[in-house]
Amino acid sequence: MVNRSPAEDIVEFLGFSGRRDHLNGLHRASRREGANLLKWLHDSGLAFYFLEKLNNLDVRDQVPVWMLSRLEEHFHANQRRVDYMSNRLDFLNRKLEDAGVRYAVLKGSSLVPQFCPEAALRHQSDFDYLIDEQSIPTAQQVLVDAGYRLKPPISDQEFVFLMPELGDPSPDAESYYARETHAVELHLDVWDSDLNRLPTVDRLFSVNRTKIHNWNGLTFPVLTDEDAFLVQVLHTFRHLFTFWIRLSNFLEIARFIHNRASDSALWHRIEQRVGDSVVLREFIVILAELVASLFSAPIPPLVRDWGQGIRPEIRIWIDSYARDCVFCDFPIYRFSLFPSSKLVLFLLQQYEGFCAQEHSVRSQLIAPSRLGRIKASVKNNPSLLLNPGWWRRQHLVRRAAFHFLAGLRYTCEIPRWRWRTRLISRLPSSSP
Repeated sequence: MVNRSPAEDIVEFLGFSGRRDHLNGLHRASRREGANLLKWLHDSGLAFYFLEKLNNLDVRDQVPVWMLSRLEEHFHANQRRVDYMSNRLDFLNRKLEDAGVRYAVLKGSSLVPQFCPEAALRHQSDFDYLIDEQSIPTAQQVLVDAGYRLKPPISDQEFVFLMPELGDPSPDAESYYARETHAVELHLDVWDSDLNRLPTVDRLFSVNRTKIHNWNGLTFPVLTDEDAFLVQVLHTFRHLFTFWIRLSNFLEIARFIHNRASDSALWHRIEQRVGDSVVLREFIVILAELVASLFSAPIPPLVRDWGQGIRPEIRIWIDSYARDCVFCDFPIYRFSLFPSSKLVLFLLQQYEGFCAQEHSVRSQLIAPSRLGRIKASVKNNPSLLLNPGWWRRQHLVRRAAFHFLAGLRYTCEIPRWRWRTRLISRLPSSSP
């Protein structure tokens, strides 16, 4: 029997298998082990989902009392933050509507309840809006008038605003308090292939394809169910390809699929939206199979059919590297010897023919997109060069160590990847 890490036990505990025996021994964890696990729960975005499951199954005794106390303390703080963010969302929505801005709320509260049963189970650090292109100047002025300032733009598809007195969002995963800083992001599209050197995907989403969402006494436009699902798919892959993925993203997609797997009308609409896009179709297969492995979510019949024809190299990555990538620690929060995050480059390599820029894998290995963000910030505001606080927030030493060690891990894995791909190319087409 293969020994699993406590993190893997918790992920299986959060799944839909119905079993309760995945936490054996957790209550005997040392204080240091428990502290590391608690930090991982916050980093992964699973902390409150874990607390909810403990309460629902009445197995709180499986967790040390002090850890349970800390989880509840942060959960109550996050409940107050949800109230604050709800009021702020209502304020922003009213201002945008009064100005005649056409918009749809993305992520955040729009995910409740299809992806997340209640807002307090997830930490929201920003507001995301899909904005009609003609409305962008007006929307920007609304945010400026409301006291936000525009960060130096690094893309013509995304505009990020912050409250000046609060500064940049904190990277601390435990920042659940009500008035902890938040950002407002205006998007013309949810997938910027040029910014992160990613495969090109046709623009799919529009403020013309929305429905009215009711949450916490508020009503506001959100994307249709099929488009909301595709946004979550692309959002997850954007983070996966830039080495910054939370397991909560997979759990929320697993919940959506678990609840809607048999909804043939929904999957027919998703099929229509995907069209002939190989990239989108394969992304959905990869995610569906991953959440099935992680959380025992069902695989919808349509996606299972797509999976039968997936390219052999994609199948190798799913079977051999996917779990290592999603369980890897965040680069700037934790030091990890030879982190596995960059093993995702074997997957990204399969989409080089779909990229607008050449040598995307090599550029991600040598010059990560974060360096471009830092360069753009300094170019737009040279005074940052003399700001020690700003430099500390960039975590340059930790990032450099991560990219070097993760790149070394990827490089050492290349011979095995090549062996696997050569092996599968020699098999008869009918072989598994």
